[in-house]
Amino acid sequence: MASLRFKFYTTSGKAWAAMLAAISLAQESIYLEMYIFEGDTRGYDFLSEIERKAKEGVKVVLLLDAVGSFRLGTIDVDRLRTAGAEVLFYSHWFSRTHRKILIIDEYTVFLGGVNISHRFAPWSDLQLRLSGKRIAQSALASFVKMYRASGGRDPWILKVRTEKPFARAKLWFIEHGLRGKRDMLKKYYMEHINNAHESIILATPYFIPRRWLIAHLHSALLRGVRVEIIIPKHTDHPIVDRVSYRYLTLFKDMGAVCLISPKMNHAKAMLIDGKDGIVGSHNLDALSFERNVEGAVFFSGKHMTGELTNIMSKWKKESQLLEDIPSYRWYDFFVTLLLPFFESVL
Repeated sequence: MASLRFKFYTTSGKAWAAMLAAISLAQESIYLEMYIFEGDTRGYDFLSEIERKAKEGVKVVLLLDAVGSFRLGTIDVDRLRTAGAEVLFYSHWFSRTHRKILIIDEYTVFLGGVNISHRFAPWSDLQLRLSGKRIAQSALASFVKMYRASGGRDPWILKVRTEKPFARAKLWFIEHGLRGKRDMLKKYYMEHINNAHESIILATPYFIPRRWLIAHLHSALLRGVRVEIIIPKHTDHPIVDRVSYRYLTLFKDMGAVCLISPKMNHAKAMLIDGKDGIVGSHNLDALSFERNVEGAVFFSGKHMTGELTNIMSKWKKESQLLEDIPSYRWYDFFVTLLLPFFESVL
């Protein structure tokens, strides 16, 4: 792990700049799986750079969610396809690909919470770059499964081995939501929360935890584990904010340290005892745990967990303790009425 090359990016802009730099240096292949991809990122021209690499002969595949990326115009799609890129859309009634994965030359992987649209330019977020054959092969094998599920037919891509090339180690790719792997994130969270001895830190933009997650975090609190939860004061979904505040108040009453970030933070991460970390595309809600296709990376090496500790410490310093639910809104009455519905359905 000490020799593993990695880097965290804590804003959309920093992640975009690094992703574009990697794309510009690609020699053989660019595989991008993205929940939201739009061609409007001012100052970060993904469309032109991807088009240029496709024209150079680099194998380019974009796998986009049909709902999340619906704003990408047909003109832009045709432009990429004309250049030689393959553009596919994952479209299923009850499932989205919520992942944000970029694989360059089957060696460098970017993944985390960062979508591509100018709407997200001001956001804090968390994206992780990893370089190495083993982690890249794990991410690529998972990408190929989604490629096939989205109608991909290129035999060069389909020949990639889709079984996981290595099991649990100090660093491993967590594939969640594909056939036979619907509970991978749930298993990870339950196992590591149950094994926590000192601290659990959670960062998420949308906090609508399932009952099993509430129960396991409550159990940790009863054992004397310090539980800290960081959410933004305002997200892009005001109604969801009110539900998140309600759940956060519940945890405050249980004894958790509940922190409100003053600006939008789209990061999805957990740190256990300062020794085990996870960064991914998933939110702490039913959609991520039970319906969507997600991707995450687990790591336990001291260098990566140390860096994540520093990042979360900075977020905590910038945040304020939740003393009460921020200013009452007119629709809070309806949110309160609907809370049992969220608990049972979401």
